[in-house]
Amino acid sequence: MPHNTAISALFISHGAPTFALEPGAPGEALEAVGQRLLTQHVRALIVVSPHWRSQHLQVTTHAQPAIVHDFFGFPKALYGLNPLINGDPALALQLVELLALRGLPVEAAPQQGFDHGVWVPYLHLFPQGGPPVVQLSMPVDWTAREAFATGQALSAFAHHHRAVVVGSGSLTHNFSDLNLGGTSQGKAAPTYVNEFTRWIGAQLEARNSAGIAQADQLAPNFHRAHPDDDHYLPLPFAVGAAAVGTWGFEELPEDVRYGALSMQSHVFTRPS
Repeated sequence: MPHNTAISALFISHGAPTFALEPGAPGEALEAVGQRLLTQHVRALIVVSPHWRSQHLQVTTHAQPAIVHDFFGFPKALYGLNPLINGDPALALQLVELLALRGLPVEAAPQQGFDHGVWVPYLHLFPQGGPPVVQLSMPVDWTAREAFATGQALSAFAHHHRAVVVGSGSLTHNFSDLNLGGTSQGKAAPTYVNEFTRWIGAQLEARNSAGIAQADQLAPNFHRAHPDDDHYLPLPFAVGAAAVGTWGFEELPEDVRYGALSMQSHVFTRPS
């Protein structure tokens, strides 16, 4: 990262919960990103994950939300992972106020815990602990354009409060194509996985944020890569937060797990 830029947003492919135990190249890259965030003295992360859905936007406001093991049938070791991740109630309440002022239906959710879309990436970003997290829910009727607009709505807020916006999803996520009975890595990916990830990378290299917000109409094999778009929506959310003025883009190392699950993540920067 050039010395005169700072990370403003991230899109993280968190994959299956087993990513917590199998970091590989994507996990190692996230740890390096986490070190950059610590050097940048980030106050907090503002995270959206597809694993907390609601009718409209909600915001975690507890000082130490519970760690939620929201999955079944995985290795026992995963259920013993309980990383300490603090919340930031003051920042969360200010975020609720901001979103309400922007005309978005929103409410505080003081009892909500952090799902694995939050805590699994956090383990790799900050293995020794890091900044607090405020999580936004994903509305059940969100579109990519609304996700992008929500990211835009909180961009200046995040910058002012030294917060980094994080969309946690998966760049491809077709459950029907996953080989969950085999090893997580080393399987040949269907052609559409590479075509889709290359198309997304090209849009980001071109700073074509409109293309990201309309990928469901424009991207090759979008509906094969995302039969349900919930794991895609965190990307336009992160791009919306980043794409204000001049913004930089970095692609992190990728592997494809369980045959069809792209672990591609992206870093977005702005002049510091």
